[in-house]
Amino acid sequence: MKRVLHLTTHLNIGGITSYIKLVTHEMKKMDYQFYVGSSGGTQEPYLEENGVKSIRLNIKTKSELSPKVYLSIAPLIHVIRKEKIDLIHAHTRVTQVLAWWVKRLTGIPYITTCHGFYKTRFGRRLMPAWGDRVIAISNPVADSLIRDFKVNPKKVTTIFNAIDIDELSERFNQKNRNKIRAELGLSPDCKVLGIVARIVEDKGHEYFLRAAQKLVLESFPSLKILIVGEGPFMKRARTLVKQLNLESAVIFLGNIQDVTYALVVIDVFILPAIWREGFGLSIIEAMAVSKPVIVTNIWSLNELITNRVNGLLVEPRDVDGLAMAIQELLSDERLRESVAQNGSKMVKKEFSIPQMASRVGQIYEAVVEKFK
Repeated sequence: MKRVLHLTTHLNIGGITSYIKLVTHEMKKMDYQFYVGSSGGTQEPYLEENGVKSIRLNIKTKSELSPKVYLSIAPLIHVIRKEKIDLIHAHTRVTQVLAWWVKRLTGIPYITTCHGFYKTRFGRRLMPAWGDRVIAISNPVADSLIRDFKVNPKKVTTIFNAIDIDELSERFNQKNRNKIRAELGLSPDCKVLGIVARIVEDKGHEYFLRAAQKLVLESFPSLKILIVGEGPFMKRARTLVKQLNLESAVIFLGNIQDVTYALVVIDVFILPAIWREGFGLSIIEAMAVSKPVIVTNIWSLNELITNRVNGLLVEPRDVDGLAMAIQELLSDERLRESVAQNGSKMVKKEFSIPQMASRVGQIYEAVVEKFK
């Protein structure tokens, strides 16, 4: 049995935590024992219940220069030697650096998964810390690693993130749409636009709200907007809602444990990000439950969406274009159903858990074998 230690800064809800949950759950069938080192979080109990041993480290920081990183080296090495860890799998910049130090002191190999794009800062040139192999979650991320950071192409492998489609669909189908609409104060027949994303400037909430205002004023006075997530742009978003006179139309749900609670009442899912996205997990989840989606024509969202086939693409920051796309989907039932069904079929074909786990396992095997 091979012992693999995942490293991440925290285990709260998010793309990295979902990735670790899916990989460890599926790969238990492949004779692995998994551990996860982190500062803890809301999803830690779930992992422990599923046989993933938790190691608490004081590494909740965004800086690879933080003393927390270096004070965690000795305790982590102690655990690695005690548990006879074969391989480290790091998921954030901070944990990549931590793994780099641990390898220098113990010889334990490590790989990394790059869950998004990185900025070409001095720290990356001084201490690249990419690991013995690098998993990129999309082709644009892989291209950036090779082009911008000169990572050896032979070390980089693209493995798309997966989602537990069956489990997501089961939760979705268990929800009572009318009951949740009533809980949120939504009338049975009003149209609902939704976004599930961290509330930061890059996700494009501002352009979503401005496009929605045009629709509320011109075509859909009963339209409702559901915003799921939290983040540093929250105050600005709330202020903008007031400035646009959208208080009666917008509902801020904050972070929620179960995304299907929102998805079941959403008619059109929107992610108008203005900068490169590493993957777009929330889009995949929406498509999996047959929600029509509108996203911006940027890396790597346009790798997921073929315009007017399994979703609609609009240019970033284009308020008028976004408003027109929303209006078209809300008004054209045939188009809405077509892109929703095509999106669902694409997700089931390309983003299965066994496919992702098998490819990750191949990376594990190759690295561990090399360092025997």
